[in-house]
Amino acid sequence: MKQFFGLIVCLLLVAAPAFAQKAQVNRRASTTLARPTVLPATNITSSAFTANWEPVDGAEAYCVFVYIKDVAPSDGEYTIVDEDFNGIDFGSLIEPGGGDEYGVNLSDMGYAFTYGWEAYAYPNFVPSMVAGLLYSPYLDLENNGGNYRVHITTYANRDDQIRVESHGSGEKQVVDYTVEIDDYQSTGVSTKTLEFDNGTRDLFFSVINITAPVGQADYTDRVQVTQDLQAGDVVYTTVASDEAVMAEDDWGNQVTSKRFTLNSGYLDGKTEVYYDVYAAVEDWSTPNGSLPYTLVTSPYSQKVLVNLTDRTSEVIDDTVSGINDVKTTNLPGDDNYYDLTGRRVNNPAQGIYIHNGKKVVIK
Repeated sequence: MKQFFGLIVCLLLVAAPAFAQKAQVNRRASTTLARPTVLPATNITSSAFTANWEPVDGAEAYCVFVYIKDVAPSDGEYTIVDEDFNGIDFGSLIEPGGGDEYGVNLSDMGYAFTYGWEAYAYPNFVPSMVAGLLYSPYLDLENNGGNYRVHITTYANRDDQIRVESHGSGEKQVVDYTVEIDDYQSTGVSTKTLEFDNGTRDLFFSVINITAPVGQADYTDRVQVTQDLQAGDVVYTTVASDEAVMAEDDWGNQVTSKRFTLNSGYLDGKTEVYYDVYAAVEDWSTPNGSLPYTLVTSPYSQKVLVNLTDRTSEVIDDTVSGINDVKTTNLPGDDNYYDLTGRRVNNPAQGIYIHNGKKVVIK
């Protein structure tokens, strides 16, 4: 998911307009970045293209995202993502696979059929299920006032506690629930529906069984996200990204393009994709909490439409999504760092952490 430059690269700081109104920034960096100007794609094939943009003065890196677009055909409950991890075809309940890597990109490995799923805390695998700390992709959930549902199917023990943390607008929302299965079973499959109201265009959530004893079943089997939409509501689903495009190459030349080769499985049969860009820089003149600098991001660029069939591309007019003013990452409330199991870390070293509701990587 997020990649970072320097100590932390390209911390994604975007939110729906409602979030911008609620959040009060404690410190404003002295640095600002202009909204990138995007250019049409070039070298388009049926499965690849080159994204282009003009350089942004002062940028140290760019974050580029590729989407497919869906429009709700009518009012009703709409499925944003449905992942059953059917790409996992090894291991068994007696002898699970995995357990030897701290983090696994499930999508890159082909274990998940939708883009952007990750698992941490030495995840284990059995066919179609994953045990560990599961992270969702970034999801566009700013419609319907940010209200959305998560439907989680687990294979776990009766009375296990499942924790779901939703990182969207404002403070993260945390829900713990108790696994309920048939009385005659001690372990089994169950599904729980949870509701949240902090959706943004870049929300992610995590799922973990916080009570399962070591060696006991604590698997996530399926995750669905739904949202009540109105006819005409637009949802963008990320299908590719590069969140650490350095602004200069090793020879000091400006970098203003990125080549993408798309996974056809993520496109859902679509032949039109979109991309946008934002810029980032570390402002060392303005410390931020425990960090000696503040990470500043620009607003998102306009979107570019790429037609993979006609080999055409154009910049499209759109309402600016995300932040309208450059803001710092220092928001009110909890400014601490937490590891991926939820424990506070006073002196974060190399690793992956949650800070101000976003995943960051310290190298």
